[in-house]
Amino acid sequence: MKKNKVVVHLMGHDYALLTDQPPEQVQRVARYVDRKLRETAITTRATDSMVATITSMTLADELFRAQDENVRLKKEMAKLQAERPKE
Repeated sequence: MKKNKVVVHLMGHDYALLTDQPPEQVQRVARYVDRKLRETAITTRATDSMVATITSMTLADELFRAQDENVRLKKEMAKLQAERPKE
């Protein structure tokens, strides 16, 4: 698959990434991460490395919660389908 070079801007720094993802998706993710980094920097007043660590933990927590919710919804959907009268 073709690799794209995408430059993203995070916390005032540019990073060149080589990825097989569409540039628009990479930029979307970068904007989200930059926003989270800035929120953490404002609310914690921590050093840059601590901001990155805290933000990583926050994003991992968001991911795990979303995965758990996805599993819960799949189980609920399967239960509802099983309870549905057969036609």
